[in-house]
Amino acid sequence: MGTPARKRLMLALVGAFVLQTWLVYSDPTGRSTPPLSILAVEGRGIWHSHNCQACHQIYGFGGFLGPDLTNAVLGLSQARLDSILTEGSQQMPAFHLEQGEREAVTQYLRELAETGVSQPKRGENLPPAELLENFVALAVELDGPLASGVARGYAIVGEQGCIGCHLPNPRSLHRAPDLTTMHSRVEQARLLTVLDEGIPGKAMPRLRLSTSDCEAVRAFLAWMEERGEAMRRDFASIGSEGQIILSALPWFEYP
Repeated sequence: MGTPARKRLMLALVGAFVLQTWLVYSDPTGRSTPPLSILAVEGRGIWHSHNCQACHQIYGFGGFLGPDLTNAVLGLSQARLDSILTEGSQQMPAFHLEQGEREAVTQYLRELAETGVSQPKRGENLPPAELLENFVALAVELDGPLASGVARGYAIVGEQGCIGCHLPNPRSLHRAPDLTTMHSRVEQARLLTVLDEGIPGKAMPRLRLSTSDCEAVRAFLAWMEERGEAMRRDFASIGSEGQIILSALPWFEYP
């Protein structure tokens, strides 16, 4: 192929690339997403600061421990939404958002819901919280009731959704440490600090647990460690067998 022909081919390829780029990013079909309001922008900032995308999705992109939130606000009353943003729910930890913060997050979700419809699909394996519940129920059946401190710690772990990130296998979200080995690996003072204050800059939120609640969680961690091998065996399939490996996901930022 002569030099002129090569130049024409190169120009054609560059032109095709430029055209494709324009079609992808300029959205010439006329669709447009209105800019977020000032309050919604504040809510988006709270969303990012609390790392919500680690567990939730928008249009199916994000974590897979919690539901897709693209249209979540449409099916929730304001009272229920306030309760979730304050006290948490099931696997979701309690973030104790103030009223102004809750209003901002709510506005962000409302404006997000107006942009389209998302239909996320649920995985086939049992969620981690249900696996933990089944494991504890079987242990109680075999070994008898949990001691009061252990039972309280188990309740707190369930309320705060700890098992959602801290899977007892190598595929924990954000490489969160395995709960079945934490009791012996983490010094008591450090553990109490983390349970109260969280880890700034990381996905670990501030739980603001009392000293007695921290001690109860520590008792449950000791209980889990005694049964660590069995737990790791029960949780071995989470994050595999056709499901997405959570620690390998790219975490998207949303405009």
